[in-house]
Amino acid sequence: MGHLATKATYKKLRERLDLLPVGAPGQSTIYEILKITHTPEEAELCCQMPLKFSTLGALSRKLGIPRDSLRPKLETMADKGLILDMLIGGKMRYMITPTIIGFIEFSMMRIRDDVDQKHLANLYHRYLLEEPDFANQFKPGTKTSLFRTLVHETTLPENYTEVLDWERATHIVESAVARAVSLCHCRHVTHHRGEDCKKIRMEVCLSLNIGADYLSRHGLARLISKEEALDLLVETREAGLVHLGDNVQNRPGFICNCCGCCCEVMGAMKNFGMFENTFSSNFEARVDNQACTGCKKCQKACPANAIDIIDKPRTKKGKKYKFLAKVDPKVCLGCGVCIPECKFDSMAMVPRAQRRITPRSTFTRVLTMALEQGKLHQMLIDADSGVMAHTANAMLGAILDLPPAKQLLARDELRSRFIEFLISGAKKAGIEEV
Repeated sequence: MGHLATKATYKKLRERLDLLPVGAPGQSTIYEILKITHTPEEAELCCQMPLKFSTLGALSRKLGIPRDSLRPKLETMADKGLILDMLIGGKMRYMITPTIIGFIEFSMMRIRDDVDQKHLANLYHRYLLEEPDFANQFKPGTKTSLFRTLVHETTLPENYTEVLDWERATHIVESAVARAVSLCHCRHVTHHRGEDCKKIRMEVCLSLNIGADYLSRHGLARLISKEEALDLLVETREAGLVHLGDNVQNRPGFICNCCGCCCEVMGAMKNFGMFENTFSSNFEARVDNQACTGCKKCQKACPANAIDIIDKPRTKKGKKYKFLAKVDPKVCLGCGVCIPECKFDSMAMVPRAQRRITPRSTFTRVLTMALEQGKLHQMLIDADSGVMAHTANAMLGAILDLPPAKQLLARDELRSRFIEFLISGAKKAGIEEV
């Protein structure tokens, strides 16, 4: 009976996590992962955790556990990356940690001996890059990603004014109130799979602001100075890495420094088309056909496989050339990694014809992603809070699923207004944006 109860607990936990904008789909590998990352007792507590931040007092009342007994449980789970505890509005608030960005990364952002990290690495590779379940949760037409590419500023013309402050990695680091660095989850996974990254060391994952505070408090990252963080940007840029930042304008929580050989985000995009290239910057690489020699260096450098080399025999200044580089704008991330590899000045970064929409805050991004994934009703009304909440949750979900509602909310302007209306209501109810 205990075995059956444990199995039911992990099933409930997976279903609970799957209500979040980035869920936990699947019927096999995800259970193997959860059994390693969560003890049965931790899984049971996570099943009862809210999908949005709650105070200790509210949790104590909901769970029926005295505050003095509940706090150490939450702190222990936060140390393992299973619970988020963040100071919001002057109070410590708690919620269940999602899969990504969440306990999947946190479990590999330091060296641990309490779990089998080598086994976990193989499970993560299978779940994220081999099986389609995780990637398939992102429906075709999804416009909002967790990530956004930050163009290498050195690849833009001097004094270029069309890049905004929140699009500059250097400005994001300089304006942060806290900065920390940790092991890169993706490189740690490939290390345990015997495929160590040849581009750079593992400790290059930057967390910022509230993210840096959370990770450093729980030993998942070490606090660093602004100067060290800026030096890290230079080091990773020169190594040909992509700056993948938090997809928000205000107070972003991280900048990952990613390579095409290890990064699970780019790997999933290439394998399954996950997010397509909705996390590209507002720039794209463009080839000057007259200057290109077809040397293939840009193609080798591109981490997204966005550059093809095509047959294009031609003669230029008396020399014959056979190949020409061609960039696919639907795949290009706008990172700028290819630019310094071209020694003939035939590659340049140019603005995209249509700018990407970047959510103002984490709150905005979460609500927008939930709306796009058909999970907004889960975020607004927790069905586990009683019969009335369950009924309201079902009714709101049915309304949002109606064809007229879908058609209206598919329009960017109306979707943005709807999200702003929800945020305005949350502020009036005393809920602060993160």
